[in-house]
Amino acid sequence: MGPGGWTYPKPIDQAAYSNDQATIGSVSCVSSVICYAADSDGNILASTSMNSWAVADTDSVAGLTGISCASATVCAAVDGSGDALVYSGGAWTLPVSVDAGNQLTSVSCASTSFCVAVDSQGQGFTYTGSATSWAKTTIDPNGDDLTSVSCPTATFCAAVDNSGNVYTYDGTAWAAGVAIDSNDGLTQVSCASDSFCVAVDGDGDAEVMTGGDWSSTTLSANASSVSCPSDGYCVAVDQSGDAFVYQQGSWSAETKIDGNNSFEVISCARPDACVAADRYDNVLYYTPSNS
Repeated sequence: MGPGGWTYPKPIDQAAYSNDQATIGSVSCVSSVICYAADSDGNILASTSMNSWAVADTDSVAGLTGISCASATVCAAVDGSGDALVYSGGAWTLPVSVDAGNQLTSVSCASTSFCVAVDSQGQGFTYTGSATSWAKTTIDPNGDDLTSVSCPTATFCAAVDNSGNVYTYDGTAWAAGVAIDSNDGLTQVSCASDSFCVAVDGDGDAEVMTGGDWSSTTLSANASSVSCPSDGYCVAVDQSGDAFVYQQGSWSAETKIDGNNSFEVISCARPDACVAADRYDNVLYYTPSNS
């Protein structure tokens, strides 16, 4: 076991990385060991244990930009050409064009019949059970790049853009944007419920939403990804191999867990079960109860 309850880095996608330096840009975990990852080469990797990752499918159209799983048997993945793939019934569908000509940037699935994907032009696309039919809606009327979306339930989502705005969904409609970060564009948002979210930017800030109100907190480094598995608790990773924990209203000091490697993404199924991937396609598991 490595420092702070983290395992040491484990390579899982070296064939793609060695060929063209494809990177894992999205991970979604539904338990401590069942996770799905998507890379920029179009590969979807699946794990059934810490030591067992394998390519489960490949997007033949474009590199993947996001993946989200509502359960071990239902997931959605999106790519840079506006296509979506859905995992259901034990198999992945072929890529389906839902946003032709644009880049889908992120996807979040709250249940087996509800996912939302967002794109680089301020648009959102809702999946309600049909892999070939995603309903389009305008989220950001300014057409800014929506960088991330998080839907803890089918009646609440939050999406952030590269201008520092957040947009929320109440199960019926998307609200007008609220400026919550004036320093830099927001890069990722993670919501544990309709009353707790955290969004991070590239300038060392983390915006925290509690009970509908947003406030700014500061990290000692630039967080590249954050995951909040429960209200009041998040884990973030940065571009220098560090991890941070948010609890009881504040961030911990950084814990060096991966040398100086830059992290791309983190996903936490529970407060004691997270997986982070770095830009060299290594994964690290956070299991503090075993440290």
